[in-house]
Amino acid sequence: MYTIRKMRGPWVPVLIVVLLLLLGYWTESMTFGAFAVFMAAWFWGGLAGLGAAAVTWLMYLGHGLSDRTMLLDALGLAFVAVGGHLLKRRADALSLRQARIRGSLRAILHASKRVARFEDPDELLRRAPRFFEEGPARGACVLRVEDDEVRVESGDCRPEEWREPLLRASQSDEPLYLDGGGRGPYRFLVPMCDRYVLCVEPAGPLEEDERDLITAFANLVCLVRRRLQENREAEQFSRLMTALASSRSLTEASEKVIQLLLPVLGASSGLVVIFRGGRFEPLAMVGRIPEAERELLENGLPAGWGGVWRSYIQRRPLFIDDYGAFDLKVDSVYEAGVKSLAFVPVSGERRARIVLVIQDEKVRSWEDEERDFLVLVARGLGLMAEQFLTRERMNALLRLEREVFDSPIELAYDRLLAYAVRLVPGGEAGSLLVRTPEDDFRYTASLGYEQEGLKKIRFSLEDVRDVWYGAGEEAWSRGEPRVFSAVEQDIAEVSYKTAPIEVIDQAGRVREIKANLCLPIVYQGEVLAVLNIESFSDPEAFDDESIEAARFFAQQAALLLHEQHYRNLLERAAHTDPLTGLPNRRAFDREFTVMWQSAERYGYPLSILVMDLSRFKEVNDRYGHAAGDQVLVRVGRVLSEITRNGDRIFRWGGDEFAVLMPHTALLGAVRAAERYARAIEQVCVETTCVGVNIGAAAFPEDTRDPSELIKLADARMYQAKRSGLVVEPRS
Repeated sequence: MYTIRKMRGPWVPVLIVVLLLLLGYWTESMTFGAFAVFMAAWFWGGLAGLGAAAVTWLMYLGHGLSDRTMLLDALGLAFVAVGGHLLKRRADALSLRQARIRGSLRAILHASKRVARFEDPDELLRRAPRFFEEGPARGACVLRVEDDEVRVESGDCRPEEWREPLLRASQSDEPLYLDGGGRGPYRFLVPMCDRYVLCVEPAGPLEEDERDLITAFANLVCLVRRRLQENREAEQFSRLMTALASSRSLTEASEKVIQLLLPVLGASSGLVVIFRGGRFEPLAMVGRIPEAERELLENGLPAGWGGVWRSYIQRRPLFIDDYGAFDLKVDSVYEAGVKSLAFVPVSGERRARIVLVIQDEKVRSWEDEERDFLVLVARGLGLMAEQFLTRERMNALLRLEREVFDSPIELAYDRLLAYAVRLVPGGEAGSLLVRTPEDDFRYTASLGYEQEGLKKIRFSLEDVRDVWYGAGEEAWSRGEPRVFSAVEQDIAEVSYKTAPIEVIDQAGRVREIKANLCLPIVYQGEVLAVLNIESFSDPEAFDDESIEAARFFAQQAALLLHEQHYRNLLERAAHTDPLTGLPNRRAFDREFTVMWQSAERYGYPLSILVMDLSRFKEVNDRYGHAAGDQVLVRVGRVLSEITRNGDRIFRWGGDEFAVLMPHTALLGAVRAAERYARAIEQVCVETTCVGVNIGAAAFPEDTRDPSELIKLADARMYQAKRSGLVVEPRS
């Protein structure tokens, strides 16, 4: 049919109709006449068809047909003419529709070629409405729908009047055709990618095929835009990974990441923070960081504060368009000008130990492609972070080894613990229990606790292994870490089974502990010490990453403690008087330095007593040096028996002794000296009893100079001897 109509000219239809009429007349067949009427209506319309029917009827009047037959023939020819006319109209409409579709297809194919030439995804979106200028629409626009807010991105349209259908189309993600009840205006709403909607406003109704073409074109724009975005992200990510590969530290890598991200995102500032010791510490800060925020971060952001804490706990990205409406906003940061933030986890298994933060000085909407790109960048930085953190742990252990062997035993334990708390993810505080020659355990170091109170506690092997550790002897001997969480275990109740409640509550803060990691430190099958690391902020602070870091640390710590143990034995021999078993003058010098530094740092008093035995020479001369040695032994024993907790007694040499008395003012030292003197006077050899002269001096009452303190106590001892006094100064 299409071929016949296409080939017809101005004279061909006339010839066909005339021939059919003549054939019908010659053959006296109404069929040819009816066909001629149909062809006339098909070619020229209803009026021509009726005219052809009238001519045909007149031609057949002379055939002698009855009136009834002629009437029926006339009506039949009229119906044939009307039918031909209707078929003509339908064919014309179909032809017009095909022409429109061909025009739309050509326009959209032309637009598709232009789409493929774009290099900027944002420019593609802005230019998309112009692609319909040559197509079936009199206008088009692209809109952004987000949180029931509508924004015109490109093109010219006013969506206020059809806002509800627009939201409905966006929410259902299905195209929506509006025809105004068949009267117009006509609109076709096509949801695109990333919450964009294409609105096409045709001059007339759109056929279904045309709507399908427009939908396909919108999908094509989305696909090309996504490809362009991926290409741009791949290029940016390649530059990022190149920058990371050349970084020598985690701080340098973090700074490079932020420097690359800020211009891409159009943000004002960025930072990378790491959670250590119960606070978020900045690894890098780049851009226009407000001064108030910088001061807050340099002191460490406490656990539980801000969006970074939520991202840490949930270990998922958090994008805040309007910081003012955020429930965990830090007021000082908001008031300093930060209006929008993105928190993206970088590293951590159960918790986000490292978080990338991007900030802006204006309220903004974080696009899907921006969110995806930030997650991708954070993943790349996380891979590098793991390498840098492993290297940091190795370097820290090397530094620890040097520091331990260059430090007195007490400071060595403190440094060992400080490194452990810092290196094990999730650690905020800790303590170190060291096994003694008596096969019990005592606190030798603590961080975040009151060490003076903890030093008073002694634990049996059974209490530490079976009650506190509680994972079995086999795991204990292998040094397997054990984790307590306050969600699953009442940590305080377990602690009360091994230590006095009043001490462990105050000095050990057991009711504040949310999580505990207990690690036996084993060397050749023997547990040398027990390391405890705690979190006060997070019951889930310790995960597999923490356990692996603790295992890694324990291997090195066992070697250090083993070496330190033998070194301690040698030092103890070098710092112990072989006759009395008391620490000697060398030990005094070392411990005095430690006690002085502690007293000066924490502001408590420190007193010193210097003693010189009287009538000791008389014992030697009358009873011999063996008797004199026995006197020295008995004096040392007497002093040890009556000494207070915390005081340290030393044999200086000859018949001189000294006592260090932390947390003791001068008056208390004098009274203790009088008590020591009365005890010494009870030491006798037959009828000869020894006496003593004692000089006392105190920091800070007498002096703030350590060497002057010793000289003053020594001088007062000689003054007491010259004056015949037992103690100088007198109480």
